[in-house]
Amino acid sequence: MNYTNIFTKTLFIWIAIGMGVLLHPNDSAASSTKSINFDRMEPFVINAVISEINLKEAYLIVGEKKVYPIEFKLGDKQYKTAFVNQRGNASYITSLRTSLWLGERVLVKGFKLSNGDIIAGIIKKISSGHR
Repeated sequence: MNYTNIFTKTLFIWIAIGMGVLLHPNDSAASSTKSINFDRMEPFVINAVISEINLKEAYLIVGEKKVYPIEFKLGDKQYKTAFVNQRGNASYITSLRTSLWLGERVLVKGFKLSNGDIIAGIIKKISSGHR
């Protein structure tokens, strides 16, 4: 039994549910939320180099794709994109030292939304020779 795959699938399901709850449209005129069409959301995986990290606007450019790390709360649980180094240690966007990640080859697993946005569940640093 591959617990990593089970954990990853479970995490992405909770991310999708959380995004739906957080981005659920309401009737408020002042609302700036977006809705997600879960039927048109598809898994996204890329193995590429990080060419830009923009902490102010909270995105990374990975293999010429704009990737958004996520952070949301569901009940009393907090969910965030994990940045995992080669040793398996995780950090998060709020404590990310960009100098250690910029120019590095990473494996990004997440979802591509119907509007083309890519949200990342995990961004794992890999050695350059890994495919």
